[in-house]
Amino acid sequence: MISSPKQPADQNQDINLRTLLRDATHPHHVQLNRHLLLAGLLQPNYPLNHYHTLLGTYYQLYALLEARINAFLKGHPEVFAYDERCKLPWLINDLAFFKIDLLTLPPLSPAATDFLSIETVGQLVGVLYVVEGSTLGGQMISQLLTKNLGFTRDTGCCFFTGYGENTMPFWQRFIAFSDTLTGDKRQCQAAVEAACQTFQLFNQVLDDAAYQDHITVA
Repeated sequence: MISSPKQPADQNQDINLRTLLRDATHPHHVQLNRHLLLAGLLQPNYPLNHYHTLLGTYYQLYALLEARINAFLKGHPEVFAYDERCKLPWLINDLAFFKIDLLTLPPLSPAATDFLSIETVGQLVGVLYVVEGSTLGGQMISQLLTKNLGFTRDTGCCFFTGYGENTMPFWQRFIAFSDTLTGDKRQCQAAVEAACQTFQLFNQVLDDAAYQDHITVA
């Protein structure tokens, strides 16, 4: 597990949580961006069956993540408003467009479903850092999917289109929320650990999906 960068004790409170999260998760983020199921999205010849595999895998993954997020917020509704950020409906729309039956999707591995419970605000922030951050990269991906494959929000690209023109305001509101923890060492450490584990979970489930569908680098 990657921990937050060590800083002199008198400087800890000068470093905002966003910086700690960015630095600690960087290796995991790079690994995820290079995964063959994601890196291929940027290419004009990305196979449609790979895209179907990715959407189905993300459906199972986000079902798990959003269940954990919503379970925590049910008991702490004042902490953060996630209702308008739910991403599972976007994936359901995309899978419906491609006529993929949700009941036929392979379940996540037992190791994946053992993903950490969200029990503190710090852990919530760590998970959301990855979940909300994914919408930023989705903007470039959606543009390329439209250009290369003709997909749009209504025709198979709802998930990657995400918040659309509202992406940056949504991200900035999340960052403002996360920065309220800056200076709380325990919560910041919990956020960093949860973010690293969430990135590792993404990599794990994509690896599992690629293995199950015999997807290899061409």
